[in-house]
Amino acid sequence: MENMLYYKKSAKYFEEALPLGNGRMGAMVFGGTKTERIALNEDSLWSGYPKDNNNKSAHEYLEKVRSAVFSGDIAQAQKLLNEDMHGDWSDAYLPFGDLLINYASKTSRAGYERRLDISKGVATVKFGDIKETVFVSHPAQLIVVNIKSENPFSCNISFASKIKHSHVSCKGRSLVLEGRAPEICYPVYYNTPNPVQYGNKGMKFTGIAKVLGEAKFSDSCIFVKNQKEITVLVSLATAFADYKSAPDANSFERAAAPLETDKGFGALYDEHVRDFESLFDRVEFKLEGTGSDAPTDKRLKLFRKGSGDNGLIALLYQYGRYLTISGSRPGTQATTLQGIWNDQLRAPWSSNYTVNINTQMNYWGTDAANLSECFEPLVALVEKLVDNGQKTARDYYDCPGSCAHHNTDLWGCTQPASNPTGKENCAAYSFWPMSLPWFLNMLYDHYLYTNDLDYRARITPLFEKVCEFYKAFLTEKDGELVTCPSISPENSYKLGDKRFSVTYMPSMDREMLHDFFNNCRELGIEAPHIAQVKPASDGRIPEWAEEFAEVEPEHRHLSHLYCIYPSSYPASEQLKAAADKSLEVRGTGGTGWSLAWKLCLRGRMQQPADAALLIKNQLRYVNPHSRFAFKKGGGTYPNLFCAHPPFQIDGNYGFTAGIGELIAGGKLPEDWNGVVKGVKLRGGKTVNAKIQNGKLIPIK
Repeated sequence: MENMLYYKKSAKYFEEALPLGNGRMGAMVFGGTKTERIALNEDSLWSGYPKDNNNKSAHEYLEKVRSAVFSGDIAQAQKLLNEDMHGDWSDAYLPFGDLLINYASKTSRAGYERRLDISKGVATVKFGDIKETVFVSHPAQLIVVNIKSENPFSCNISFASKIKHSHVSCKGRSLVLEGRAPEICYPVYYNTPNPVQYGNKGMKFTGIAKVLGEAKFSDSCIFVKNQKEITVLVSLATAFADYKSAPDANSFERAAAPLETDKGFGALYDEHVRDFESLFDRVEFKLEGTGSDAPTDKRLKLFRKGSGDNGLIALLYQYGRYLTISGSRPGTQATTLQGIWNDQLRAPWSSNYTVNINTQMNYWGTDAANLSECFEPLVALVEKLVDNGQKTARDYYDCPGSCAHHNTDLWGCTQPASNPTGKENCAAYSFWPMSLPWFLNMLYDHYLYTNDLDYRARITPLFEKVCEFYKAFLTEKDGELVTCPSISPENSYKLGDKRFSVTYMPSMDREMLHDFFNNCRELGIEAPHIAQVKPASDGRIPEWAEEFAEVEPEHRHLSHLYCIYPSSYPASEQLKAAADKSLEVRGTGGTGWSLAWKLCLRGRMQQPADAALLIKNQLRYVNPHSRFAFKKGGGTYPNLFCAHPPFQIDGNYGFTAGIGELIAGGKLPEDWNGVVKGVKLRGGKTVNAKIQNGKLIPIK
């Protein structure tokens, strides 16, 4: 079944449910036969409100930190950073609630099946005489649930929410969920007595359900009795205004507006499918293989046993495109660590924007996947960060221009997000003022795909502002300009019997600034020249400016290989050979998103045999019972979500980017046969080709 996820049982876990979305609203369909649960999200429902989390005295310690780093007293440098230059945590992306449909006990459960048609953005659930059809319409801005049966059925419909103090009521012929998000929602790994705190500054939100068909209402429930068809329309909204303003918009009025439509299910369905297919159908990717008629979870389990089901590879590629269309549209927020799908109040890493790899990976393959307009939310996020980062540049580094660190949120925080008590070694991950050059390199790469001169004019001031920061921030060591302090994201090195993270000019900084300043010059901005990284004495690309011993040789981050991928500048053969040695040491395992990055690297270096092994490892079935088993190794959950574990969507998007790299390079695994059409290349070119034994044969 091409472009279809298919199951013969309902979902027990979130990682088995079927994701739907229109960029702003997300829905996860569990397909229960007694109680259908549809988990709801809205992309602007976050904890917090606009506030200044910068440490205003941090810059007073900068020269002390630099002196300690350059003299080799790394322990003192990290102590100063942790105790005197820390920031505060970013805010959290929150679950909106659940739509619950409870079927009467007499309803037959026979002949169960659950499907997601990713070419149309439509989920269906069938059991007995019941057929549910669910989609999230972008044109109508509605979640639509249609229930049909050959025989009359009965059910009741309700809302539930994990957010404290939320309440459900009936207003007229609508069911209404209202609440206020917490002001503070600390990360799950921050051990504090009161991690979730409520107050009157938190975001208000409203969800409204309306039934097309005969129904009765109580204070908190809709009753449907002896009907053959109903349609439930659900609208979600928050009070979010913008990243600078208090969230005080009228969420009820916002939620009510889309429900004023006079369209029925058929018209809404047709309109939605036309919209969705207009994006999805731009790319065709088919691989010949077996097992396509089996349930998706079974196909996944059989893949590593040598089933030869290459169609599953094509499905996972298209699934990344599907999740992009469903999670990122012009005018929406950018996708988080979990895209727009999260059912936990304190989700892993707050389901925020981790901008030292994960958010970037979400958008690596967007242009090649022929979905350039879906890149727009990332541009808006970067504009927000460049604006807010001006204060961070002053407070932390006494510099003009703008900078941002490793975490951000709806409000665009740019400080080093870390333990506000200063009692933890947060410098190991937070003191990395390099996310904006990475983002801006991506924005320039987007221009190389689109050749849009108006867009070029839009992003040039962003480059000017960030370039201004690095001209002031870079300091001299041994006759060259270097970053200090900085880290190689989340990694550490050995000095004696101790491990440290803080350093100067790690290789990733050098490689990104090399590209960033080149891009600045392409835009007519005067910028320094930074030399490209060189191989180390062991033949690998070094991770740090000095040849430190690694604490974790197989670390999940591949930061020092930025110069190979995602850099858009061609790497020398010498660097490619060094990267190959580096990847050999890193291994072929890792977290889900790390596997995807390795796939992108092998694709860029045109190494299809190595890529095939990584694809096999990416398609390793991960049991959803172990959703929080962080160190079990990466793979894929039953619903094809990427398993870090836990679920992170970056690996899905990264996998699609990696397949795109293989296609762009023209060298695919030898057992691939099929067709690819519509994949984009830089400069506006398009790949349309047959695939024969791993080679592309252009279609004229």
